Amino acid sequence: MNIPGYDAWVLRGPEEHISVIMETCEACKGMCQVEDADGFPQDCDECDGTGEVEVTLDEPDGDYLYERERDRRMEE
Repeated sequence: MNIPGYDAWVLRGPEEHISVIMETCEACKGMCQVEDADGFPQDCDECDGTGEVEVTLDEPDGDYLYERERDRRMEE
């Protein structure tokens, strides 16, 4: 029996769920609000009033480095 698209479905593997790493906002120290120029509290612009910001990774992950090295070797 031949099911159209079945082979592609089997070969694609499981779905990757990328979890977002959060850290405390430095601008409001996790309090969600900062004072404006007049001294009135307002929602923090950095975290949009949530108290947390997404961590940005400066380094490439191991998978990226592995694939880059593998591709370089294949081109030689």
